[in-house]
Amino acid sequence: MISWQQFLFAVVILLSFFVALPRSFAQNSSNKNPKELVWIRWDDPPIFIFEGPFKNQGLLDVVENEITKKLPQYQHKRLDATVPRVLKEAELKSPICNAGWLDTPEWAKLFYFSKPVFLIPTNGVLIKKKNVSQLADMKRPFSLQTLLDKKPQWKLGVGRLYGEGIDEVLKKNNYQKNPKIITIATSLRVHKMLQADRIQYTLGYPFEAVYYNQLLGPQSETVVHIPLADNAPFVEVVIACPRTDWGAKVIANVNKALHDKKTLDNIAHGVDRWLSSDDKKRLAPAKKAFYQKNY
Repeated sequence: MISWQQFLFAVVILLSFFVALPRSFAQNSSNKNPKELVWIRWDDPPIFIFEGPFKNQGLLDVVENEITKKLPQYQHKRLDATVPRVLKEAELKSPICNAGWLDTPEWAKLFYFSKPVFLIPTNGVLIKKKNVSQLADMKRPFSLQTLLDKKPQWKLGVGRLYGEGIDEVLKKNNYQKNPKIITIATSLRVHKMLQADRIQYTLGYPFEAVYYNQLLGPQSETVVHIPLADNAPFVEVVIACPRTDWGAKVIANVNKALHDKKTLDNIAHGVDRWLSSDDKKRLAPAKKAFYQKNY
């Protein structure tokens, strides 16, 4: 609950005030095996899916599964935790990796990164498909501020911060006290309120819309993703391990695994699983350039 990087940073800021970090994995003296590779995960469907009918079918569930199959030299374990715990373990240089992060100077202080694994669209507006026609007079792509100004009677539901560009608009509009913007605890509750017309739109990734459309079933109204002008349209995702000799070796092995076409194809299929046909069509040119550049 990326761009992907800004999404992760926002979650850290929001949760760090409420989540007490458990004893560090690095402090567990029994963990001395350099061949043991622990994958840390956080419950945020459909990035990781911990429960329900789509359990273990999230984007990063698929990445994790494909990479572990290609690294038989390690004993693979999984640790269900939170994003703040990810950062804590990286600071302590624990032998823990995660299947999806962003390669930025900020995060590079804590992690070694793999080659880019896949490409995703960034956060935008999530709205009922039947209401899209009410935005016909707004030239695409429009900014969040334009939407707030053009639809002052609409309620926006937010559950986190959403990255560079979008966050600046939310802060400018004093989102925590603004009657047009409602803060909601979980993404599931956000989407239930959207279905009940208690809010008219929210913000998020296109794969969130697809996930909740499927989770809530045919009795719910279809929600679609509209890109915003406030941020970059796409972002590359990498695998991250701690900045240690052990972490560097794992990343080197991951990079070798990523040059297997079947592995890349399976990962791409896992991402496409949560994109609509329109999203895949929009992503196609950038995706082609992504593979040409990196592979």
